Amino acid sequence: LKMDNFKSISVSAGDWIPIEEVKEEDLMKWLREKKDEGYTIVGLEQTSTSTSLATHQFDAKTVLLLGKEKEGIPVEYLQLVDTCLEVPQLGIIRSLNVHVTGAISIWEYTKQHLK
Repeated sequence: LKMDNFKSISVSAGDWIPIEEVKEEDLMKWLREKKDEGYTIVGLEQTSTSTSLATHQFDAKTVLLLGKEKEGIPVEYLQLVDTCLEVPQLGIIRSLNVHVTGAISIWEYTKQHLK
């Protein structure tokens, strides 16, 4: 990963966790390649068919796809996902910031695979 700003805030996480930067214009091709490699593509998005993160069982080979703040995941990418998940919430607010949803989902994946 060549992003200096990421390296400065991640301390040494990039040395221990495999992270791959994919430019937006290459994302569709990259997602298809991952599907061909046997990965499950999980979109973090509120849709009419989204299921709860609280009940989802992550496959070991999972790609988490996050959308843009306020815009979500574009339709063309939603057509590639195997499932969409949402974080259950209380109250009238129905959304979290993208980075928060991503962090919660990564933790849930990690928790399930630490066993």
